[in-house]
Amino acid sequence: MKARASVLPVLLACVCALVGCGRDGSDRGSREVAPIPRRTVVWLTADGVDDATAAGLAAVGVDQLVVTRGTIMMSGGAPVLRLRDAPPVEGPIPTAVALEIRGLGSGITDETAAAVWTALEADFGTRLPAELILDLPELGERSHDLVAELAEESGLAVVPLLTISQVATAEGRAVVEAAHGCIVPVFGTAGTGLRGVDELGAQKLSDRLASIAELGARVRLAAALRPRTEPSVDGWAADIEPLTDEDNAEIRRSSTLDRSFLVKRAMSWAGREWTAGETVAVAWVDTAKLRSFLAESQRMVLPELAGWDLVTLPPPGSNLGLDRDELISFFEGAGPEPVVDVDLERTGHTVTVTLTNTDGFRSAITGFGNWVQVELESGSLVATSRGDFDRIILGALTNGQFQPNPAGGPNAVRFVETYLAPGETLEAGSIRLPSNRSRVVVRWQIQLSDGTAVTGVAE
Repeated sequence: MKARASVLPVLLACVCALVGCGRDGSDRGSREVAPIPRRTVVWLTADGVDDATAAGLAAVGVDQLVVTRGTIMMSGGAPVLRLRDAPPVEGPIPTAVALEIRGLGSGITDETAAAVWTALEADFGTRLPAELILDLPELGERSHDLVAELAEESGLAVVPLLTISQVATAEGRAVVEAAHGCIVPVFGTAGTGLRGVDELGAQKLSDRLASIAELGARVRLAAALRPRTEPSVDGWAADIEPLTDEDNAEIRRSSTLDRSFLVKRAMSWAGREWTAGETVAVAWVDTAKLRSFLAESQRMVLPELAGWDLVTLPPPGSNLGLDRDELISFFEGAGPEPVVDVDLERTGHTVTVTLTNTDGFRSAITGFGNWVQVELESGSLVATSRGDFDRIILGALTNGQFQPNPAGGPNAVRFVETYLAPGETLEAGSIRLPSNRSRVVVRWQIQLSDGTAVTGVAE
């Protein structure tokens, strides 16, 4: 059985047709103006990006890349640049530069913007960035002047990055007006380098940004994609699958992050060694959560949505939350539901079931939402081994519903998996039937982190 999701909304082109005049020259139709396209912007790590990856991102609609270069200190009179070396960025996609500006509360003069641009231009040389993104942790009375004057001096678009609380202030609104837009972090994992994600609330996006709704500005919404662990690990954490093995760790819903795992035995995970008794907390964003965020943002009317900034591009390989190939495939319109194949094999009185996740998407971490169920039409079955799955539950069907631990002989068995990883194959333990003519039905369900589920039936 296979399932596919609808195409990712962010990649759908929004084109309005222009209605022409009638043959007699009168304007009988209405002429609609096409909306300004929304942009998908991907931030890079210090590793940059190679030509093949950049070409793949361009092919699926990524409009711009961003590299973070460092900090400009303004409090000492003349601006002081503390820049890191530019990472290697290949390929056809325009690249912006992000800079953190410190000390804006004082020391801004009419000459400050010119001094900042002179220093930056010397570093950029002939390779000017597509735009300047200014992360502004502090705002002062003349912050908006710096933004407007730097845009004039450089001839580049200057885009401030402000938090939800900042855009609610008079200084923040002045900066947004001066730049005619901004980037606001509104989604993702807090504590991973994108300022302002910890200000998330239960309100709708439009309500959280109501303070700038009437400014006529276009807002890019930023999402922090990188996972977080406590204790922390180096780099982007590895796929969670080893921790979801019940022999390795016990899952605990009570957590400082999304989930916690109590390690049962010494093991290696995410580049470090863990001992029995240690607890690791994790938080992550996967494609199902990302889809929910994109869908909500599409419904925002004011302020006008200019696009999305995804911070940062995942590395290749098997990662916690997101893999690079998985994200690119998602941009192409695949997922976030796993594509599942279920194979039933019979040998006499015995059947075996194999479930394979044939692509790069993953399930939620759940104790009950991911399963394969074998149902017997009549009689009782015998099953004792969980096989590759995490648990086995004998049951009976009552009015079509699975009831665990039946009083009589079981006529159904459910194999439960805590987490279905990308590309994973699971073989259930063998099931003995009353006869080689016994009819069985196989049902399966895979739950996603946004609460939706993929289901299927095989006979």
